[in-house]
Amino acid sequence: MAGMRRFLNTRLGVTLAAVLLATCIATASAQNGNWVGLRSGYPLGVTLHYGLKNGLASGADLRISGRVYVYGSVAHFGIGLDAMHDVLVRSPFSVYLGGGPALDVGSDGSYLDVHALAGSEFRFVDLGVPQLGIFAEGTLGALIGISNQPSRIPTFGLALGVNYHF
Repeated sequence: MAGMRRFLNTRLGVTLAAVLLATCIATASAQNGNWVGLRSGYPLGVTLHYGLKNGLASGADLRISGRVYVYGSVAHFGIGLDAMHDVLVRSPFSVYLGGGPALDVGSDGSYLDVHALAGSEFRFVDLGVPQLGIFAEGTLGALIGISNQPSRIPTFGLALGVNYHF
C-alpha cells in the first residue's frame, strides 16, 4: 500500500511539473530576453526552468521551474517561481539576486520551500554565441512541512546550469 502511494505521489508530481512548464512555455510570448535552462546541483536533482524577462515588472524577471531532487533516500517533485533582479551587468557576466516559493511533493510528504538566491551567469558573447550562458547559483531558505511533516530550517542549495536566451 505504501509503495502504491509513493508511486502515485511520484506520478502526480511529475505530471504537475510537466503541465505547468508546458503551459508557461506555450503561453509566453517569445520576446527578446526570455530564456530556457537546465540546472543540477545540491541537493542532488535536476531542474528545468523558463524565464520571462521583465515578467513581473520592468527590471524584475520571473522564472518558472519544474524540479526533481533527492533528500536522503526520498525523491521529491516540485514546481516553483522565482522573482529575479540583475544587480550587476558587465558583459559577458551578470550577477543577480532573487527568491521565491516552491511546492514539493515526495513519498515522505509535501513541503513549501521558501528561499532566497544569488547567482552569476557567463554568456558566450566572445565566441559568437550570445544566446548561450552558463551559471552558478546558491540558495538559502526553509523547507516548511505541510500536513504535520517536520520542517527543515535552514536549507542550502548550490547549482550549476546552462541557459539559452532568445
